[in-house]
Amino acid sequence: MAIPRKYLVDDAIPGFYHCISRCVRRAFLCGDDPVTGNNCDHRKSWIEKRMLELASIFSVELFAYAIMDNHYHLVLYIDPLAPLKWSDSDIAEKWLQAYPSRLDEPTFKLQRELKKQAIMADKNKLKIYRKRFGSLSWFMSRLNEPLAKNSNAEDFVKGRFWESRFTSVALLDESAVLSCMAYVDLNPIRAGMVEELQLSLHTSVKKRLDNLSVKPELLTLSIQSMAGSVNGRNVNINLKDYVELVEWAGKSIVHPNKAKMPAHINSLLSSMNLQPDSWLTQIQNFNKGSPHSIGCLAKLQERAKALKKKWLKGITTAKVLYIQP
Repeated sequence: MAIPRKYLVDDAIPGFYHCISRCVRRAFLCGDDPVTGNNCDHRKSWIEKRMLELASIFSVELFAYAIMDNHYHLVLYIDPLAPLKWSDSDIAEKWLQAYPSRLDEPTFKLQRELKKQAIMADKNKLKIYRKRFGSLSWFMSRLNEPLAKNSNAEDFVKGRFWESRFTSVALLDESAVLSCMAYVDLNPIRAGMVEELQLSLHTSVKKRLDNLSVKPELLTLSIQSMAGSVNGRNVNINLKDYVELVEWAGKSIVHPNKAKMPAHINSLLSSMNLQPDSWLTQIQNFNKGSPHSIGCLAKLQERAKALKKKWLKGITTAKVLYIQP
């Protein structure tokens, strides 16, 4: 039985999530469409630009993404409590940024300020907006809705652009976050679009590699978010180790008979309580069975108890992905 999102995404507790949105009928509406012959690669740039902007507006930290021809993946951290600390001025300003309009043009500077003051004077609106900035559903809505409208206008059509609202999976521990990030960054390689990480487009790992030319010191630091407004979040693995892990996984997918796991990668996975022998197979099928949550067995059992369930999708995967005590 399906579990409503309101129970799967806790609006009172910060957490990591893997989110997926697919184009309607899985059509290639963001790439080369083999049916119409149209190329819509520019829409990938729309999505990438918008998600990075929204992460700085909402209480979100964006850690990984991959934008494909007919869907996209995000790994993000959301803190519903952070907006409670924002000033009324911050809330009003962020709301105007979340809904760009003609008022953003320099000609309408006065009118924009008046609208901002009107929002600040309405305590009820401020309360509603404050809650929305900590909502995963509202973040995804502000990402998907403008793209759908712009794309439909471009194609001179009406109707759905996205297959459904979006799919979300809770990532319950750091090992799940790491594995999911790798799964997301490896999407173009798994799809046969490229054979090397550096050749992928519109992925977080590509952007991280490009950023190293400007900030080489990032290589030895814990992985930080690509964008966001929640301070202090990172993943407890340095970028060098992560890139080596994902590069090895990519080569193993392209040349499965030639890929022997290096000793330092084996040690890295073991240190994070992940099964080295089954990790690669599991991340290639990370969403198989549509799990509600991903994490170690103990975390999933806690989650099931909180949802008043005896069993959760993902428990079978956890038994294979994690080293069992």
